[in-house]
Amino acid sequence: MPAVGAIADGFDHTWRPRLDSLLAAGRGAGADLVEIFLERTDHIGVLAEQDTITSVSPAFGMGAGIRVFCGERDGFVSTNDLSDRGLLQALEQALGMLGLTRTSTPALGFEGLGALADFAGAKAHWLNGCPSLTEATLKLLEGTARLAHHGRHLQARRASYARDWQSVLVAASDGTFAQDIRLHQSLGLNVLAADGEHRAGLGRRYGTSGRPDDLRQWDADASAQDVCASVGTMLYADYVEAGQMPAVLANRFGGVIFHEACGHLLETTQVERGTTPFADKVGERIAHEAVTAIDEGLTDGAFGSLSMDDEGMEPQRTVLIENGVLKRFLSDRAGQRRTGHERTGSGRRQSHAFAAASRMRNTFIAAGPHTPDALIASVDKGLYCKSMGGGSVGPTGQFNFAVEEGYLIENGQLTKPVKGATLIGEAKEVMPRISMCANDLELAAGFCGSVSGSIFVTVGQPHIKVDSITVGGR
Repeated sequence: MPAVGAIADGFDHTWRPRLDSLLAAGRGAGADLVEIFLERTDHIGVLAEQDTITSVSPAFGMGAGIRVFCGERDGFVSTNDLSDRGLLQALEQALGMLGLTRTSTPALGFEGLGALADFAGAKAHWLNGCPSLTEATLKLLEGTARLAHHGRHLQARRASYARDWQSVLVAASDGTFAQDIRLHQSLGLNVLAADGEHRAGLGRRYGTSGRPDDLRQWDADASAQDVCASVGTMLYADYVEAGQMPAVLANRFGGVIFHEACGHLLETTQVERGTTPFADKVGERIAHEAVTAIDEGLTDGAFGSLSMDDEGMEPQRTVLIENGVLKRFLSDRAGQRRTGHERTGSGRRQSHAFAAASRMRNTFIAAGPHTPDALIASVDKGLYCKSMGGGSVGPTGQFNFAVEEGYLIENGQLTKPVKGATLIGEAKEVMPRISMCANDLELAAGFCGSVSGSIFVTVGQPHIKVDSITVGGR
């Protein structure tokens, strides 16, 4: 059965004459570079609460984003009108932002679009291969039922599913001409437990890209057992005492701290704004020699993987930090023009309504030589952070993150569970204190919000040891 809400097929080479004409008009007006991003989307979200489907949210979108560069300045306009008149009007508005006016002057230097780079062809079946609405709702209700089976004292049980399909075509006056189809699916389980004065809430998220069958393969029972075991432990946990102490952060979503506190500072958008303390540190040591950090868009099925970025460039494996030394920044078109850092296939945006910006994809600290047990054994008294929750990050890397599931480390052993812990620090101070990395690298799906909207990303790391960090508590 086809997926509910399937819309028309994506874009193709038949757009070439219209795009050639628009790009020539922009170059003829004096623009150094003109870029057009075309998009169609098909989204569905489903929410189950307790044993009832409480929300079904379909959404469809279509539009274009047109960006014009002149020197280091740029103008961007988005439109839902994909007619010739609508696109031309958007181009004229973008030109007008830079004081340029469309004329009949020939477009010197623009010889037409190159051959179409087609990343979409093998993916044409993806949307119709996804689970139907009926399948999705039954799977979510199975999830909440398994939570009820495995959990105790649960006041709220929630399961959510989202499927996002996107067809894009990118054309630019440097000859770029590329199309792609993207598919992302994510699942979430959340519980709230209460027993007298004791309270605990916890959630897990699972997400992949390019795999239509993933919801069908989801093991709802195993996921429910994992969530219920953790929330049951934390329900009766004591509150942690505040202080400065060593901490061991678990793999997978533990990588959210590096992503938020340091990864954003290695995007050229931060260099442009002057908000990264690492702007002039390429080739210098900014972290402990145990730390190598990578951003890439290549891992099969990972939430942040892509065949091309939103500027039509194929992704790369970008080593950001190697043995503690800063090697390079993530860069997009604007970043290259304004900072000189070469593009890395990292130009990303939520939709046609946003101009692309340098953004992370799959970002992680690389595996090291140690076992997780060795990291814990090296700590006399500290905190083990098994699961991280929400937090906030300042513009130059100051952060605080809640520890969703934590345990004391005493004499090199995990002892009692503790709750209410918050990790507080600043990237430039904490990175040199990551002294040990384990050999168990894993990735976790997430969403990242920044200047170009909310995008699909992966965070990750092995278990890591931070020699000293501020832990907020009671």
